[in-house]
Amino acid sequence: MSIRVEHLNFAYPGVDDTPGVAVFTDLSLQIEEGTFVAVLGGNGCGKSTLAKHFNSILLPSGGKVYVFGLDTS
Repeated sequence: MSIRVEHLNFAYPGVDDTPGVAVFTDLSLQIEEGTFVAVLGGNGCGKSTLAKHFNSILLPSGGKVYVFGLDTS
């Protein structure tokens, strides 16, 4: 398995007194090695945020992300 996401939770923090923005709540997925996957969606739906979790630019507030068996946290 190339990428495994288990119960991913992530929210961007709010500014000043505004609430944060939840992006993922309990997201789970598996991508097998050698497969081609397209992540599609409109602006602001979380495509780049998901990719940033795959390479540890962002860390989940809950759940786990594994890339080739390595925990990205």
